Amino acid sequence: MERNLVRTRLFFDQQKNLIGFYSLFNDTIKMNKQKRKQLDINLPDKVKEIPAIRLHYIGVDNRYRKNNYGLYIMSSVLYHTALVAKISGCPLIIVESTKNARAFYEKFDFTYICPKDSYYIYSLNTKYFAGLVENR
Repeated sequence: MERNLVRTRLFFDQQKNLIGFYSLFNDTIKMNKQKRKQLDINLPDKVKEIPAIRLHYIGVDNRYRKNNYGLYIMSSVLYHTALVAKISGCPLIIVESTKNARAFYEKFDFTYICPKDSYYIYSLNTKYFAGLVENR
């Protein structure tokens, strides 16, 4: 945060208890031609890294789970990603998921890209939800 590289958004209830949060930052991802085609990303073959917005952290406090707060928070993630993508032209949002969280991202049509250490990399083309923000 101090270096202006990441933004974290916090969500509170009416009593000012933390419900959940997420963090976004700018990143890139290497992707082969097949994955690019699968995600509908059209770039020249010589381009090896694709700009991406990384969903670095997302979480809901245990006391608030099973109340659809995760869906609400992810809606905010996608909305703010759409704003950034509209300005920057960034074509992807990516996330490193644990095995247990994969189904959550798949609900939002994130596509499995590859394994990374003990995580799974998922991605979503930002044009699929660009309609969340008004044309100005």
